[in-house]
Amino acid sequence: MQSRILGLMVFICLSGSVWAKVTLNVLEWEGYISPFADEFRQYARDKGMDVELKIITPYITNSEQIFKELRARKADLVTPTHNYYKMNQDKLFQVLQPLDYGQLHNYAKLLDSLKNASYDKLQGSKYSVPLLGGSYGLAFNQDKVSEPDSWQVLWDPANKGRYAVTEDQFEANLYLTMLALGYPPQSFYDVDSGQFNQDQVQQKLNQLVQNAGSFWGGMADPDKMKDLRYVTTYWFGVAAANDQGQNWRLANPREGQTVWLDTMAIGKDVEGEKLKAAYLLMDFMISEPIQKKILEMYGSIIVNGKTAELLDDDTARAKRVGDESFFVEEMFWQPLSTRTRNIYKEMWKKAREQ
Repeated sequence: MQSRILGLMVFICLSGSVWAKVTLNVLEWEGYISPFADEFRQYARDKGMDVELKIITPYITNSEQIFKELRARKADLVTPTHNYYKMNQDKLFQVLQPLDYGQLHNYAKLLDSLKNASYDKLQGSKYSVPLLGGSYGLAFNQDKVSEPDSWQVLWDPANKGRYAVTEDQFEANLYLTMLALGYPPQSFYDVDSGQFNQDQVQQKLNQLVQNAGSFWGGMADPDKMKDLRYVTTYWFGVAAANDQGQNWRLANPREGQTVWLDTMAIGKDVEGEKLKAAYLLMDFMISEPIQKKILEMYGSIIVNGKTAELLDDDTARAKRVGDESFFVEEMFWQPLSTRTRNIYKEMWKKAREQ
């Protein structure tokens, strides 16, 4: 009898260990991880853990918000954009922990161009796992025009009133203007680098604004896109428009396009079962089935090249799945110097007020 009781106690203890609930606090760009919360919970249970994702609101809007939530130990896992890591003299690294990539089964399947990138590297350690990305790209309406090969189409008088650009992230419009003028990408982030001609860029920027038919906030508006020839986009707007039956595609301008990457990182003070759960969530999010769903939901560039095996060849090629040439490090957004950001802000204000 005593042996049966002892055995039952051991079973209960072991079961309690396996199924002890872990709450993982996640601060995300809206819609990145939260849509998969239920699916992840079942995935975690299959791995012997009971993990509840608590999604923090408000969602991410800036790097300082991420820093404050991590410093206050309110967030365990966050999804910073790649250029946040080295903003403000590497400030974000203070509240993050370097990662052990041996804990991630799916990490080996990610693009080498991302695994070797330096945006999240400090003193020999790396601090993030890529999740999804894209560019500030040029999209065209295939029902109205053929594929452009240059950003210069936005300055063609024939396209006046026939395109839309972002209103909120004015820096991106400065970057595309400078690309069109032939500036090297590395010169964008510091106006004191010796190559910046403010009058020249201002004049070109003024023309971009004058000729725009409309401006968009979070993403290009699909309802307005149906009447346009071109839009600048972070890729989400194109996916939304095509879901409505429109016929948009991303161009590949010869001048290049600046790229962005959203990532996952873990707070410095996360440990024990929470740390185990955080690694499990990251591995889940970069698995092929979830990467395929991210591609279908957002139309963005996914980071696991092996996902191509779940797609038809045309889709994989069109969506650049496994394309190592997309995330070229020199085209990654970089932190702006304070002086540069202030100048760009005033230039955008001047262009909008003309």
